[in-house]
Amino acid sequence: MKFILFLLCSLLYVSIGYSQTLSGYVYDEKENLPLQGAFVYLDGTTLSASTDSLGYFKIIAKQKFSTDLVVSYIGFSNFKVSNPYQYINPIKILLREEVTKLDAVVISREASPFSREEMLKVFRENFLGTSKAARSCRITNEDAVVFHFDKNSNILYAKSIEPLQIRNNYLEYNVQFDLTDFGIRYKAMTLERCYQRAVYFSGTTSYKDISKGNAAYKQRIEAYLGSIPHLMRTLVSNSWVNQKFKLYVNGMEADPQKYFKITDTLGVKKVTVIQGSNKAKPLNINTSGETVEDLKKKQEAYLKKQGVINFTVRYNGNEESYFTCPTGIFYVDTNGQYFPISNLRFEGYMSQFKVADMLPADYR
Repeated sequence: MKFILFLLCSLLYVSIGYSQTLSGYVYDEKENLPLQGAFVYLDGTTLSASTDSLGYFKIIAKQKFSTDLVVSYIGFSNFKVSNPYQYINPIKILLREEVTKLDAVVISREASPFSREEMLKVFRENFLGTSKAARSCRITNEDAVVFHFDKNSNILYAKSIEPLQIRNNYLEYNVQFDLTDFGIRYKAMTLERCYQRAVYFSGTTSYKDISKGNAAYKQRIEAYLGSIPHLMRTLVSNSWVNQKFKLYVNGMEADPQKYFKITDTLGVKKVTVIQGSNKAKPLNINTSGETVEDLKKKQEAYLKKQGVINFTVRYNGNEESYFTCPTGIFYVDTNGQYFPISNLRFEGYMSQFKVADMLPADYR
């Protein structure tokens, strides 16, 4: 199903003390009537609201977040408002309903080489993860997930016909995850983990705190320490020693200030990576005609030649993580969220944690 939403006006942005208020209206485009019960949220946070009988919503945040405002309603597509704080007038969003959503799901008439239970097991492991938190997570509407294994490319695809509802009993959050993309590329027609080449997924999330008091305090602290947001906050505040992170380049401990220039811009931190004078350009697999593995080796050699550094980080002397920034620039907000997402590439320990170990952007 394809949906169209029309942004007629702009978001109301009001600064009250240290708070930020976002408000607007959600309407049915065909009938031009307000939609009561539409779900509006700041992606990746616990901040949300439902529209009232007038279609009106209001979200009050203690600070600005570098994330999208998402509008969701049953039978209609999500709509994202990028950088919602930039607007000064109220928004009126018209949602147009279509007949079905099934055409958004890849369905093959060929018999799958694997059973649904086999594919579901792999999906859980690569979407939720395999950590202690993942073992305490449950997707309550797994029937909404549709699978397709492409025999030609050896890619397992997954789509969801409705937002996934996740109960995280370890971190004590209810998570709504609107899955827009999921895929696992294999070296052969198998679901064995050792044959995985790449795993990717994307979507929008809304969190609801279900913890009573500080019952989940210890678990959340453990999830945060050593995470990517923790590293990003450490990097922009240059507090590597206090936060127990160490940076390595070419196997030797390195001074972060020699490799990262931090400046303030538009309320966020701009990070400029000091590396080779030339910027590496991605090689194009479509024109090179090479396999993914050969291209990856060639890309790594090319990045090294161009001076793009492969950084190694360790937290508290334990597991290693690796990251590169081929573009040489990325941004970090006060919550440790970096963007654009595609500008950093992580491998190793930090890349292993999935949805079950993620904390909302407004976690403190």
